[in-house]
Amino acid sequence: MYKKIVAAGLALAALTLAPYSANAAKSGNSVRIEDRCEPESFNAAIGPGTCAGNGTTTFLEFLDKLNPVDFGDHHWRFKVSGSSIKLGQSIKVVNNGGEAHTFSDVAAFGGGCVDQLNIPLGLTPVPECADPAAFPGGIIGPLGGTGTVTPTTKGTHHFICLIHPWMRADVVVK
Repeated sequence: MYKKIVAAGLALAALTLAPYSANAAKSGNSVRIEDRCEPESFNAAIGPGTCAGNGTTTFLEFLDKLNPVDFGDHHWRFKVSGSSIKLGQSIKVVNNGGEAHTFSDVAAFGGGCVDQLNIPLGLTPVPECADPAAFPGGIIGPLGGTGTVTPTTKGTHHFICLIHPWMRADVVVK
C-alpha cells in the first residue's frame, strides 16, 4: 500500500504542467508550507527521496493520524500570513517541509488526488484531480522550494495540497 502512495504522488508530479515559478512576484501575503516527515522511516516505507530534511514524525505516526477524527497530521499544514489580498496581488509560497506539496486553488474543499490518503479520511477527490493538466501551478519541492500564485478573480479562494488534502487555507481576494 505504501508503494501505491508514492506511485500516486509521483504520477501527480509527472502529470503537472509546470512547476511554480522560482522567482516570486511581489506578494500580497505569503504561505509557509510545513511538514515534519522523518526521512528514514518515510523513505523506507515509500521509497528513496520521498522525504528530506530532519523531521521527527515517523511514517507510522503519520499513518496513525489518517482518520476522520484527527483528519491528518497537524504538522502537515499551511501557515498563511494574512487572509486577504487585493486583486492582482500574488501569494508567495515557500515549502519549509521535507516532502513535495501543492498549493492549489480549488472550487471547494475536498479530497486530494491520492486515494490512499483520501480513503482513511472519508474524502473524495476534488474535481480538479480529474484533469491533471488543469492543476493550478504544480509541485513545490521540499526544503525551500518556492512558488507564486496570483488569483485572477475576486472572492474567497480555497487552497489545498492535492497530495495531503487536510492542508487547507482560504484567501479572500478583494
